Amino acid sequence: MKYMKREEVRYARNEFIKAPRLLVIDADGTQLGEIDTEKALAIARERELDLIEVAPNANPPVAKIYDWSKFKYQQDKKRKENKSKSIEQKEMWFKSFIDTGDMLHKIKKVKEFLEKKHPVKITIRGKGRVTRDHMYQVMDEILAELEGYIKYDGRPKLSGRNMSLIVRPDINKKTNEKEQDQNT
Repeated sequence: MKYMKREEVRYARNEFIKAPRLLVIDADGTQLGEIDTEKALAIARERELDLIEVAPNANPPVAKIYDWSKFKYQQDKKRKENKSKSIEQKEMWFKSFIDTGDMLHKIKKVKEFLEKKHPVKITIRGKGRVTRDHMYQVMDEILAELEGYIKYDGRPKLSGRNMSLIVRPDINKKTNEKEQDQNT
């Protein structure tokens, strides 16, 4: 099995910049205009900073006069922020013989997860002498209570004594409900 390494953006800096002319931006964000690479490099060295090519595909390429360590730190920080925004999958367990009040309480928690845009894995634990038909019946009751909040693909999957189904928030139905509320 091959593992794909995440491509990291590499920035050319100082004498490794190959473009003959650059659109140069100063450390405070002011544009210095289109300058020869050698002259821009001289300005950067004069200020004891680095010349970093931030947009090599632009015409002309864009470079920034900035401290390399600060720039790298900011890029790492942005990447970590984007990584932390990934959606976490939640899971809610239901017993195969569950009382209505308990089921409604757990469904309320599932709705809270869905409102926060988390996909939820609904699992029914089969215990004792429970039939598949009974587990499908419990799952159908849960899905009926969540109707209008969720979308899902296919039928629930059986694994051992458990039955599970991953549900996702249905954004379209929620926006339609909000529009109807505003119209009335």
